[in-house]
Amino acid sequence: MLLLVSGLVVLSGIIQFSNSQRASVLPERSAEVISEVQARNSTNSLIQTAIEKIRSDNTWEGELTGGDILPGSATLKTYDIENIDELDAVDSLYSVGEGGWDTFKVLLFSEATYGESKVITEVLMRRDSFSKYSYFSDKEKTSSGNNIYFYSSDEISGPIHTNGTFKMSGSPTFYGHVSSPNEWRGRDGTIMGDATPDFQGTTDFNAQSRELPSGAKVAALKSAATSDGLTFNRLSYMIMQSDGSIEVSEYDSGSGSWLPFVNYPKETHNGILSSSEKIFLEGTVSGQITIHSEDEVELYDDIAYNVDPRVDDTSTDLLGVVSEGDIIIDRNAHARTGSKDLKLHGSFMALGSSFRVENYVSGSHRGNIDLLGGIIQETRGPVGTFGRYGVTGYTKKYEYDERLGNSIPPHFPRESVFTVVSWKERVVTNDSGY
Repeated sequence: MLLLVSGLVVLSGIIQFSNSQRASVLPERSAEVISEVQARNSTNSLIQTAIEKIRSDNTWEGELTGGDILPGSATLKTYDIENIDELDAVDSLYSVGEGGWDTFKVLLFSEATYGESKVITEVLMRRDSFSKYSYFSDKEKTSSGNNIYFYSSDEISGPIHTNGTFKMSGSPTFYGHVSSPNEWRGRDGTIMGDATPDFQGTTDFNAQSRELPSGAKVAALKSAATSDGLTFNRLSYMIMQSDGSIEVSEYDSGSGSWLPFVNYPKETHNGILSSSEKIFLEGTVSGQITIHSEDEVELYDDIAYNVDPRVDDTSTDLLGVVSEGDIIIDRNAHARTGSKDLKLHGSFMALGSSFRVENYVSGSHRGNIDLLGGIIQETRGPVGTFGRYGVTGYTKKYEYDERLGNSIPPHFPRESVFTVVSWKERVVTNDSGY
């Protein structure tokens, strides 16, 4: 009994000592938590303010301070490729994420101190390339005002966006993120009407509008072709070759005939070709290439990667096609290789108007457009029809090339807006030094 009582006395003493220690530590830890929360709130407030400034004026750069509004001490500074060396001297632990620095990135670096805590927040923002979209349109109606629908046989993967209003018929399937400032409408014209689209991915029908690239951004592409690639000023027929070269025949208006094909090795075009006139295009893409026309681009036959990235994930083949007019699929493109379907690999941008099929409303069903990549267009163009009298033109089988989330065809136009790529926080205390 004496031993039991003695044990209880010792145990009681230990508990009392432990409670006493806890009582002395809790206020200290509470103060640490409070100071850390206050510092984090301050640095995040400056980050949010800077993001809003950049989104309202994408040329903004500079510094912010907490002043008398935020508790403690808080500052923010922007860094880009021109002044990033200054940050090396301040904080060597910063990270710009995958891909290193280029002229399309900006880093928001914010630090706040409150009490014994210091929080550093860094947010990397980037002007994304339009090639990241599997489908993009500014307007979903044709130039004549007609509606164009996604319908039951259509399957679309990857991110798609319109500044207009998506029209749905039947049960089209979307595997990626779908966004627009407006809710989609059915054939009956009502919001979220009589169709049953299958959204396998996420949706945002309250998204901000996104402007197509300005003339200055397209001029930068033409300038790159002039300084480091190839330029043409006559109607051209281009056939891309599996060795990376491109065969080009130009039309001589004086004689009224096509000139013999000339082979341009990849070292001579460096992946950038531009023409002031219309381009007919087909062939096998080897390497990274961007084709640009100030007029139209007509797709004359299959355009396919030499190494299909779905078969070999080490493929570096990547194509961008930029037309300041339309991108047109020739009426017989599906038949030239004996296949009913048409194979298109790349990111296709039609700034003047539309990506469309020639004579889409005539004849019978031509097969599928098997697209690996994306379509960006000012006004949605028709590729086929469907209805009680059958199907004409093509069915859309659009598959997103996941590489386009990070890889970009040479000098492909960028968006005006910045998007957040990464957001990182670090907590530093006086005990560990800062």
